[in-house]
Amino acid sequence: VKTKPGCAETLIPAMQENAAKSVLEDGCFQFDISTSEDDENEFIFYEVYKNKDALASHRKTQHFLAYFNLMQDLGDNVSRNAQLYEQMS
Repeated sequence: VKTKPGCAETLIPAMQENAAKSVLEDGCFQFDISTSEDDENEFIFYEVYKNKDALASHRKTQHFLAYFNLMQDLGDNVSRNAQLYEQMS
């Protein structure tokens, strides 16, 4: 997630709430948010789910939808790029 300067302050509380509540879900094993050392407006999420169904369930939760809707409301002030991986070991 990358925000334009001045927008991160709006999004960070929703990101943190989403992460905190996500790890309480049965299928979520880990949810960490890190910010770039070079750019305070750039974030990476590291999320680990039991399986694809757990991720799909997560995307229906109130906390995810609140974060996602806020991101949509911020429009061009936020960009998002998701990469999905399957665990090998």
